[in-house]
Amino acid sequence: MKKSLEIFALVVVMIVVQSCGSKSENTNKESVVVETPAVTNVDVEAKRAEERVRLQKKIEEWEAKRAIELEELAKITPTFKDDKGNVVYNKAEVQPVFGEGRNSLRKYLNENLVYPEVAKDKGLEGTIFVDFIVAANGSVRDAVVTEATSVEVDQLFRTEAIRVVNAMPKWTPGRQHEKEVDVKFSLPITFQIN
Repeated sequence: MKKSLEIFALVVVMIVVQSCGSKSENTNKESVVVETPAVTNVDVEAKRAEERVRLQKKIEEWEAKRAIELEELAKITPTFKDDKGNVVYNKAEVQPVFGEGRNSLRKYLNENLVYPEVAKDKGLEGTIFVDFIVAANGSVRDAVVTEATSVEVDQLFRTEAIRVVNAMPKWTPGRQHEKEVDVKFSLPITFQIN
């Protein structure tokens, strides 16, 4: 912000100097071109870094809020029935796990998420929040986007988030009373330009 103000002040001073010079030196045939400083990659990267910090904070807030909501929901309504009449737990005694845990999930997303070219060309970034059910057999089903970090988040992000979730290999299913059960799961998926 400070750098932007300095650049603006410099441009104003140069314009004023040029205006004054053109009145007194009207006979000079050479023209002076004042170039406005171009936006540098440093400026773009700084803005992107600020946006990522803001986005990460929003994701953390969302995850904390979502965890509280799911805890409350599990207390009030421990289960619900899906469209096919299957009982689904909002929270199980033992939650489903992807691979060996959170790092495995992060690795899977990094290796399989395809950044939509159109969104990359537009410089769009954002986070899509996907809810889905991890079935008693470990398969993933009924993935749906429940929230996004901003209105600017492109439909392409939503489509890709659903695609990558539906393509997941089997999870270790959740357990309730020593029995494998269907469990609802929420996952934030972030799209960032590297």
